Order: sequence, then C-alpha cells, then structure tokens
Amino acid sequence: MKLFPKTFLHCISLMVGVILMAFLLIYSFLPTFYHLYKQGEINSDAAQLAGKLEMLASEDIPAAIAAYAASKGYGYSAEYETGEMICAAGIGISFEMIEGDLESGNKEGELSFQVDFAKGEASFQTVDSKMIYLTLNVSLQPIGDAVSVLLLILPVVLMTCTLLSAVVAYFYAKSIAKPIQDITDATVKMQSLLPETSCPVNRKDEIGVLSQNINGMYQKLLSTISDLGRQLQAVSGSEQEKLDFLLLASHELKTPVTAVRGMVDGMLYNIGVYKDRDTYLAECQKRLNDLTELICRILETSKLDMNTAANNKEQTDIGNLLEETASPYFIIAKSRNIEMTLSQENNFSATVSAELVKKALSNVLSNAVKYTDTGKAIRIYMKNRTMVVENECQPLSEEALAHIGEPFYRPDKGLNENGGSTGLGLYLTERILGICRLPFSFTPYENGMCFIIDFKEESYF
Repeated sequence: MKLFPKTFLHCISLMVGVILMAFLLIYSFLPTFYHLYKQGEINSDAAQLAGKLEMLASEDIPAAIAAYAASKGYGYSAEYETGEMICAAGIGISFEMIEGDLESGNKEGELSFQVDFAKGEASFQTVDSKMIYLTLNVSLQPIGDAVSVLLLILPVVLMTCTLLSAVVAYFYAKSIAKPIQDITDATVKMQSLLPETSCPVNRKDEIGVLSQNINGMYQKLLSTISDLGRQLQAVSGSEQEKLDFLLLASHELKTPVTAVRGMVDGMLYNIGVYKDRDTYLAECQKRLNDLTELICRILETSKLDMNTAANNKEQTDIGNLLEETASPYFIIAKSRNIEMTLSQENNFSATVSAELVKKALSNVLSNAVKYTDTGKAIRIYMKNRTMVVENECQPLSEEALAHIGEPFYRPDKGLNENGGSTGLGLYLTERILGICRLPFSFTPYENGMCFIIDFKEESYF
C-alpha cells in the first residue's frame, strides 16, 4: 500500500479503536465508580446531618430530617435506641406481584423487584439526651438506566465518530503523505540530473529539514559530477595529447633509424658509395648521436607529463637561478664567437618550482645559443619582474611562430638535418611554464627574437 491509504487506515483504525475502548471502559467501570462515589457522598451527608441534629430537641428532628432529605433527594429513616420509629420516607422500594386466584389460595406466579440503593448511617444524641439512629439512602437506578441508554446509542455514536474519524484521518493522512509525495516526485526528477530540480521546502519540521538536506546533497552531487566531467575532459585531452606525442615521436624516430640501417646495410654488402666505410661509420655515429639526443628529449618530455610534483613551490632568487642555469651556455656561446651578457640589475625573488623553471630557462638559453648568428649577441636581463632573453638572428616568420610550440616542429629543416634542433625545446618549455602558471611570449624584434617570462605575483597566485 502507498503511504496515503496506509496512513488513512491506520489513523481511522486507531481512532475507532480508542472510541470503542472508551465505551467499553465506561460500560464496565461507570456503575462501580458511581456506586462508590454515591456511597462516599451519602456517608458524608449522614455524618454532617447528624452533627446538625445534635443541637435540636426530639420533636424538631422529623422536620429537620425531611427538609434535608428533600433537598438532596434522599430517602431516610430515624428511630430511637429502643427501636421506636420516629420518621421514615422513601426507604428502598420492595414489592411483590402475585397473580392467580387469591380466594382459592392458589398462586400461579410470583414476581418480586428490589431497587438497588446506597445507604449512609449515623447516630447522634439530642439535646434532651435521647439516642437516635439515622439512615439515609439513595437509589442507584439512574446509573443503570444511563448504562442501558449508552448501549442503545452506541451504534449511532459509533457511526458518527467513525465518519468524523474518517474526515480527520483523511486530512491527517493528506498532511503527512503530501510532503513525502512531493519529495518522492522531486527525487524521481533528480534521477535525470536536471539542474533546476529541487524539493519544496515550506515547513520547518523534520520533513522540511529532510527536503533541505536532499537539495543540498543534490547540488553537491551536480557540482561533483561537473567537476568530474571537467577532470575527465582534462584527462581525455591529456591522454589524446600523449597519444599524438607518441605518434609524432615514432614518426620522428623512424627516419634516422631507417637512414642508419640503410648505411649499415650498404657497408655490409659493399654497395656503391658505402664501400667507404670510414666516412659512413662517422656519419652513422653522427646520426646515432642525434637519435640519442632525440630519445633523451622524448623521455624527458614524457616524464614531465607524468610528474605531479610541479606544484612544490619555494621562494627562489630568479637572478641566482638564471646565473646558475646560464653558466655552461657562456662557454658554448664563446666557442661560437657569440657575445652573451647577463644583467641582474633588477633582480627579484618569486615563489616557483625552481627545478622546473631551471629546465625551462635551460631550453630557452639552448635555443638562443643554437640559433644566434656567429658574431652576434645574446642579452639576458630582468625588468618589471620579467626575465628577457634577446638573441640576434633571422626573425621567424608568422607561419613558423604559429607552430613553434608543436613537438618536433623545425622551422629550419636544413639546420636539423645537419645536427640541429629536435623540435622539442620550445614544446618542453611551453609545457613547463604552463604547469608553473607562468605566462610567456616569444616574439620577433628588429634584430632577432625575444623570449619573455612573466614572474608577476598575480600570474601564479
């Protein structure tokens, strides 16, 4: 059964049961309680009357008793100690009805009836020293009649109370079932995860609190689902990015491996120009070195994608970190006749992951040294909480800049074929700075290219 009919039937059954129980208790205990009540009352009245009669003479006793008994509706009797009756009236009714032929003396039937009554007795001595015994009595017949009438009206009262109970039970069950039904309907809609669904809250009792709790749980569920959706989307994007990266890596590795294998096969079988083994062994070594560098870059990038410790930040002196990172590149720049300068005039500190920032700076400086023309200059300085690296070279075209952050992209194919870039430097730098939440820019200027990393506080807090 549903909640409404179940509550209705329980309520009406309880109310009708209480009514029947009340009738049963009245029918069973009313005569007894009434008899005890009247017996106590008449005993008290007899004692009270006897106290008043003690102050009267014998000849005034009958009138006083009659007046008091009339006011109370009592029957009475009074007699002297010797048994002589003084007065009496309304003493317990007792009679016999005899049917038959009285003259013949034959009694065909006999009927007797005795009315039940309560009796109170008291004794007192008048002012003229006469002992009198007083008896008061009252009939208990009214309560018997009342019980009989109660039985007669029981069906009518029971029917009326049942109808009233049904009305009361209906509205009571409605008041109980309606808010529960509203909550049920709302939770059914919540299964569809509709954001505008909520349980009505129009009361302050436990049902109202339940509605508020359900609404709170539902909003939290929607928020959690939304967060999980964003995280799933981010994970899916990351997985797709890893897949694309691996596909590009496999393609990039295939070319040098195929080239080395072709040269080795040519030398083994003394085919054409590959008979000059010394020349092509050196070429194989060069190709393998490039392949080793490429594999190291790929492994480093893959490790970065899986590294979740990038959020370990600490207060870092950017000038010292830059000087430490740039130290080996001064030697490389000098060997290539490149003037490399570092200015710490506007040095500052920032809360960053020093290890990852150092890797990003290393990639930036490596590209600067690699692509700066011989005899030109590289300037490194700090300004307004930014780090700037300017290298004099041929500025990149807009098309090259649009793809510069893609893995394995090489704007100068010829340079790469002669042992140049692997195409992962700026890709790795962009990934690191993205993890560290440090904005950057890589733009051309009049004499070459300029790389700027922004360390402003609002960039990463």
